[in-house]
Amino acid sequence: MKKYSIAKIEKMLRIIFLCLAVVVVAGVIMLIKVQSAMPYMQESIGQQEVEEYNWEKGLADAAYWLPENCSLYETLPDITFVDEMEQSHFISEWEGKNLVVVFWASWCGDCSRQMAQMSQYEKLAEKYGDVTFLYINKTDGSKETMETAREYFNTLSLKGELYFDISLRSYDTLGLHNIPTTLFLDKKGVIKAWSSSQIEKEGVFEALLKNALEGGAKATAEFVTKYMMDGDGGIHSSYVPGSQVNINSEVLSESQGLGLLYAVSVKDKELFDKILGYIKAFLWKEGLAAWRMEEGKTDSVNALIDDLRIYRALVGAEELWGGYASDVRLCGEALLERAVCDGKYVDFYDFQNRIYASRFTLCYGDMQAMQLLVERTGDLEAEKAYEKTLELLERGQISNEFPLYYSWYNYDKEQYEKDDLNTAEAMMTLLHLARQGKLKNNTIEWLRAQMAGEGLKMRYSVEGEVVSGYNQESTAVYAILVMIADEIEDDVLRAQALKKMEAMHIINTEFPYNGAYGMEDGSGITSFDQLMPMLAYRKLEE
Repeated sequence: MKKYSIAKIEKMLRIIFLCLAVVVVAGVIMLIKVQSAMPYMQESIGQQEVEEYNWEKGLADAAYWLPENCSLYETLPDITFVDEMEQSHFISEWEGKNLVVVFWASWCGDCSRQMAQMSQYEKLAEKYGDVTFLYINKTDGSKETMETAREYFNTLSLKGELYFDISLRSYDTLGLHNIPTTLFLDKKGVIKAWSSSQIEKEGVFEALLKNALEGGAKATAEFVTKYMMDGDGGIHSSYVPGSQVNINSEVLSESQGLGLLYAVSVKDKELFDKILGYIKAFLWKEGLAAWRMEEGKTDSVNALIDDLRIYRALVGAEELWGGYASDVRLCGEALLERAVCDGKYVDFYDFQNRIYASRFTLCYGDMQAMQLLVERTGDLEAEKAYEKTLELLERGQISNEFPLYYSWYNYDKEQYEKDDLNTAEAMMTLLHLARQGKLKNNTIEWLRAQMAGEGLKMRYSVEGEVVSGYNQESTAVYAILVMIADEIEDDVLRAQALKKMEAMHIINTEFPYNGAYGMEDGSGITSFDQLMPMLAYRKLEE
């Protein structure tokens, strides 16, 4: 072998050995870092051992870290703690004040980073009026004592008051999983916003505080009206980051009807008139609304559920402000003429071909609106159609094993069709039944079981299996479930649904899409996923 070849091989071997040495050293360093991080990881989870927690589930389920024994829009349990003189206090002593309550410990790295910013947050809160800050230390007597907590706290120059959870009674009572955990309470002691992780940005703190003071729906509504509604009052179906309004997206009668219901709930006549103005100008067809407006073209059919929502909103507006009697009458007469056929409600009417649909989609059964139509018109056909709809809803349960309801009923075949279930539509059917006091116990138990497990997925077969490709979860689905749980007065189910709903809530006043539900980069924001949480929060706020 030639000398230059041997030299070349030796050079290559030296390079390989050098690379292997680098890999080995890097591996040793990483191992040291992971081992040194383990105590902090254990501390961050509180008293739980790391191996007891399913990390795969936790990474996919942000709701895990939230407090377990309290919920948004519920009164905080009357927890107790002590001051520096070891005198006991109850949180109820601060009733009548807006509160920010921070659970923390000096040994916790995330706590230290948040506590270092709290003076800045205290100053920011001043522009929102009287807000009181309580700092409750996790004083377990070993990793943290009153002395170590006090010594650290005194370096921060905070105006808020320091208290100690010596026995960890407050921590355990609330079911906290992590520190820092920050709770935002209104003057009645109701939790209106929270964070179970470090609040590291001023915009996030301000957004949480605004939600607590103004209600969970307001920021979302402000985003929708500013960035998803055009100048004519049309709520566009999707949002594109950086766009004032995505004017190329469609406007659905669904969004307009839900927007009207929200405007009535907050008694905003200006917003109501603007949304109604769009319906009349672009969607109105003989008193009903075309289901879609896209690229300047209006569809030739309506959607029953949307017209029922519009009718219900018009009645509400007439009762609130007056001046809508003619609109109520026009819409009511159109429903009687175009939505009811042979004593049955139908999905749509084809205005171009003058044809009635021969089907009924169960989620279209807005029994509240149908009942209003009967009461206000006294029409016998409307009453007959109401009874028929209630019958179809009640008989539509698929099975005891999978107690959701079929998607639609075929009038020609006189049977329920076995199509896959869109879960948002399935939940709307359940909401209609719940409002009538007709939701069956086996359905409620199924919902509880799903929420105790992996939650609700976006689509199911009639056999109860998740449809391939639809294993995701939906903000709107959980918003509807919040309203269902509220109707049946199931506080646990409502709390679980709220936590899931909030997982996609964008909370940061530095973003133009603060208050929206979607991805943090502003993608994935649709009108349905905004309007349903807005109505869910209004239901709770009322």
